[in-house]
Amino acid sequence: MNVTLAQTIVDRLSLAQSGSFHDGIWSSFKEADWEETFGWLDMSGLALYLRDKLKRTDSLRIVPYRVQERLDRCQADNRLRFQAMMEEFKTLNEMFNSGAIENLVLKGFSTFPDYCADPALRTQYDYDFLIRSDSVSRAGAVFQAAGYRRKNSADEHPIVYRRPERDIDLPRDFVGYFSPQLERSIELHHRLWESVDDRIEINLGHDLFEHAVQRRLNAVEYKALGDEDALVFQVLHAFRHILRNWCRLSVFLEIAYFLNRRSSDLPFWTRFADRISRLRWVPEATMVVFTLAELLFSATIPEEIKKQLTRARYPVLALWSERYGRRSALANFRNDKYSLFLYREFVEDPVAWAGIRRRRLFPIQRPHRLPPAVFQRRYSRLIRSCINGWYALRRANFHAVSLFRYMREYRQWTRLRLHSGRALTPRYAQAQSSPGDS
Repeated sequence: MNVTLAQTIVDRLSLAQSGSFHDGIWSSFKEADWEETFGWLDMSGLALYLRDKLKRTDSLRIVPYRVQERLDRCQADNRLRFQAMMEEFKTLNEMFNSGAIENLVLKGFSTFPDYCADPALRTQYDYDFLIRSDSVSRAGAVFQAAGYRRKNSADEHPIVYRRPERDIDLPRDFVGYFSPQLERSIELHHRLWESVDDRIEINLGHDLFEHAVQRRLNAVEYKALGDEDALVFQVLHAFRHILRNWCRLSVFLEIAYFLNRRSSDLPFWTRFADRISRLRWVPEATMVVFTLAELLFSATIPEEIKKQLTRARYPVLALWSERYGRRSALANFRNDKYSLFLYREFVEDPVAWAGIRRRRLFPIQRPHRLPPAVFQRRYSRLIRSCINGWYALRRANFHAVSLFRYMREYRQWTRLRLHSGRALTPRYAQAQSSPGDS
């Protein structure tokens, strides 16, 4: 990507920027700069948000004509995709009702209107539902009967279902991230946090269904998490992806939108503050995510929350956010492993941490295969294998380079951390070890 263009796009999507885009910097970006940045723009989830703001500020003409064409096509395709997904969403609701399976919609359509002004601006690739644990087998039978097939093993969570992939001949100018023909998966959750996988103990309680709210979108009624629980989930969803080195920038834009939209809703923030105060690690995760939303998109953090999430209380988290947050986020957290410095603050067991860090610094598993969106048209099996192979080599290079950068930064971070004004926590009472020791 063109780093300067990417930074400029993020700056102009700031919620503090209400004027037009007409200034000198935009004219300095040529069509080649945009071509170089399209992949980042699509993967970050910002492409349609950028087009929307350009249009609302009467600024579309400042970008090259071919860029306008591409953004227009992406928006048109995504609206068709949204309509197709709404039809499928209706079908999924009927399937749940036929099996008497209580469910809550997570993310996706439930983010409208609090997290985005128009659901057709979001790039949504799956459906997420929370179901009760005693409904898992019943839900499996319903989805199997409807032609869906489970795509992961029996012990993996969330449970993923997908229809068999169709063999479609796609046009050469197909942009897969927005196409209505791109397959969608269904993810069934019966818990909202993976303590076993992440080794961070967070218990969100068992009253999520009791606090559920009824919602409606395009004549489709559904249940979703209550407002406070939905924000907790959005925070933890972003936080988990930061720790796992992949979080789209649009996540922080949507949280910033929520913060600004609800900034004056004192009763809500009072309830939210009370909610997170009783959940272990959630205030810390909230501080990280809200701070990034503020740094990236000028989110307004309500005073009621600022009082609870002060720098004096969490100086190390504030330090990490200021030192690494923005630059890591600009690359969707995919270009470095500095999130390990953050991750360490949340893992109390030193043995568990040693295993996590070893796996993250020296991964031995094969990289995930590229998603279908990457394959812009119908490729042969050989070409797909070559593309995936090239991707694996690039990931190997990333791990080698990011390991070197992590080790070079490690001592500096340790020194800064010790001088951040916070005493060592119990889990740091043992002697610090160098990256190579574990």
